Amino acid sequence: MPGSRCKLVVAHPERKAQRSLHRLVGATLCPVEVVGDIDALTKAVDPTTIAIVDASLALANAELPALPARAWIAVPGEGLAPAEAETLTTLLDRGWQHVISHPMPMLGEELLATAQKLIRGDVFGLEKYMAWGAEVQSYELADARDRDAVVARLAKDIVAVGLPERLGSLVSVIADELISNAIYVAPVDDSGARTRSDERRDTPRPLTGRDAVTVRWATDARYLAIEVRDRWGSADLGAMTRRVARGGKQTAAGEGGMGLQLAYACCNQFVVGSAPGALTEVITLLDVRYKPTELGRAASFHAFTGEAP
Repeated sequence: MPGSRCKLVVAHPERKAQRSLHRLVGATLCPVEVVGDIDALTKAVDPTTIAIVDASLALANAELPALPARAWIAVPGEGLAPAEAETLTTLLDRGWQHVISHPMPMLGEELLATAQKLIRGDVFGLEKYMAWGAEVQSYELADARDRDAVVARLAKDIVAVGLPERLGSLVSVIADELISNAIYVAPVDDSGARTRSDERRDTPRPLTGRDAVTVRWATDARYLAIEVRDRWGSADLGAMTRRVARGGKQTAAGEGGMGLQLAYACCNQFVVGSAPGALTEVITLLDVRYKPTELGRAASFHAFTGEAP
């Protein structure tokens, strides 16, 4: 709904958290209404609303995503500690498409970027998560067999800018899974059947036209962002959300294997954008400021639908 009117509703039972969240999203210059309980929230929500809800309120009210709203965003209850992994998976399994796991300052950065993407209807591009001045590097795959070479080059380039080798290893896993998904899972026929899913991984195939796959990355000394795009726009966002929520557990037939869950497990924020029939973009963000033990045990998750740029 780019260009349409919008309001933000912050729902949190604690006054201090209400003020903090209000200041954060007030930077969007959209009207902000602050409420403290579920009854006030349900009265305030309408189809133009982006609702920002304390995770404990969200967990206690499973029906919230069924209410008319532009988007529902769950945030850690106190803003000072990461959300529990079980909280994230439960909310995702219930249909929430925006669940933030991290405390401040990551919460503020992530919440503002998410709200602005929703308000503006401009949902694609890793630049929205980078500080001004960060250089974006891009690789095009000419053939399906280029996957290994691109993954190796990406890992090497990331270490070359001064990031630790452990990040290079994580990026290798993430990029390999996301590129494989773009090459072999994304292509569909007119009936929606995935025509390349059984193709041998050593089979040569030019990646031209709709088969083109683009990999981009950037870092700003806060985050390392990896972005993979395909031109099919065949992602089922509901199925992807369920797969992340259920981890290694069995999902419905046709929802894919373990690659998505593996990429999610390696990052701190997982963002998928879909322009149906035109583009699927997956962005993974790794925070480079903190040790892994200082971050939450589960990554944030966001699913956006918009128009292809």
